[in-house]
Amino acid sequence: MNENENDNLEILNVEEAAAYLKFSTTYLYRLAKENKIPHVNYGRHVIFRKKDLYDWLGSMVVGA
Repeated sequence: MNENENDNLEILNVEEAAAYLKFSTTYLYRLAKENKIPHVNYGRHVIFRKKDLYDWLGSMVVGA
């Protein structure tokens, strides 16, 4: 596995994911609660895979 693949498999908490996406944590929690963004509920924690966030953003690209 190369370095880019390892980055994509990185697990992010809400604060890290919000910084990666440049969203507020409040907005990210809302997206997760409404199942509008790929996430995992692990107990009381919400976690994200960096690759899923990247793919999710790519699926929303308009025009080309």
